Amino acid sequence: MVQTLRDQLPASGSGGRGWVPPGTHPDPRPPDEADVVVVGGGVVGWSVAYWLKVLEGWRRRHGLRVLVVERDPTYSGASTVLSAGGIRQQFSLPENIQMSRFSASFLRNINEYLGVPNEPPIDIQFRPGGYLFLASPQNAAALEAAVQLQRDEGAQVTLLSPTQLKEKYPWMNTEDVAVASYGLEDEGWFDPWTLLNAFRRKATSLGVQSCSGEVRAFVTSTNYMMASAPASARIKYVHVHMPDSLEYQPVACAIVVNAAGAWAGKLLEAEGLPRGLCQPPLPIQPRKRYVFTWHCPNGPGSSCPFVIDTSGAYFRPDGAAGNYLGGMSPPEEEEPDPSDLSVDHNYFQEQIWPRLARRVPAFESLKVRGSWAGYYDYNTFDQNPVLGPHPRLENLFSAAGFSGHGLQHAPAAGRALAELLLRGRYETLDLRRLGWDRLLGGEPLQELGVV
Repeated sequence: MVQTLRDQLPASGSGGRGWVPPGTHPDPRPPDEADVVVVGGGVVGWSVAYWLKVLEGWRRRHGLRVLVVERDPTYSGASTVLSAGGIRQQFSLPENIQMSRFSASFLRNINEYLGVPNEPPIDIQFRPGGYLFLASPQNAAALEAAVQLQRDEGAQVTLLSPTQLKEKYPWMNTEDVAVASYGLEDEGWFDPWTLLNAFRRKATSLGVQSCSGEVRAFVTSTNYMMASAPASARIKYVHVHMPDSLEYQPVACAIVVNAAGAWAGKLLEAEGLPRGLCQPPLPIQPRKRYVFTWHCPNGPGSSCPFVIDTSGAYFRPDGAAGNYLGGMSPPEEEEPDPSDLSVDHNYFQEQIWPRLARRVPAFESLKVRGSWAGYYDYNTFDQNPVLGPHPRLENLFSAAGFSGHGLQHAPAAGRALAELLLRGRYETLDLRRLGWDRLLGGEPLQELGVV
């Protein structure tokens, strides 16, 4: 049974030493204590914090004390803002489809959720445009089965034969395509930075506090135990190290949420966590992904969908006519070094461009305009998020491992985890299968729609 925050917190409802009440300027240092510490200030972390405040529902003198800790206040290397900004309904796992459907509704009504009084309306610059998945003869049956599941979940997706595909997109080479699927609604792309800032501003207006720093160590209940091999433990303090300093601030807490994205696995290797209780390890690693932009005036045009090629390469329009962006995940054995965000331009020339030009002959004459690299929080076990309580660290909850889908699933995953924390169960979406049990049992959930 999952303990709720009501079970974890003191009955007095004290605001706590160092806590900054809503409406005042935050302290540059973290407070001495918080009810919930969210490690990671990307869109998933801020979504969790926002939903905790929206759903808390029961009165405490100062409300629920939520602290978001982000190590990179510039977000220069953040997965959220370096993504391609897409949302789609076309997945092969029911939970992923359900999260996409929730998030699409959330984005359509974003000002009802994240609007702040006396501030301008939020415009995430959403561009409607379906995803177009192309399948080879070998993968046609799997794509058709996925579309049937998507329709069963309420998504509007259609199948296109090669003839229909060529009629709809005459600029496309369809020689090796057996079937394609196209999303008719609730798919497209938007500005990730605007969504992140909207979550952050709204959560802050509701009383969430944030600080810049890095959680590098923990103090757990095992520090106070006589037993040499306890079966479980609780985190008592997180140590937040200040930027460009040897100082750290211990923060007493009732709950810790691991929303550290690509570094979520590394967080569970931090000092102070009992190694025996951190098994199995959280299989989330940073995987570097490149995004390239190019110009091609005689390309597909502004009606081009978000195309996922049979080869794994993808592309979509990018702003003004004739501009596009795209990329491709490499095979496992060719993963680039994730130690920095440098771009390998040869990867585009040698691997991506030939695939693009084969699918769209007009792309033979494209001119590369720019590039960047970002991180997937890649779950090496099954490329799906790990949501929910840790099996042995009783008050540690995970919200990471989305493997490239964190931006689009953040509104849904944040609400789900907040429900679990506050009410002890999922209510809006049943995401129990995305918990730790599948890691313990060695039973991966296969998602075929990882791009």
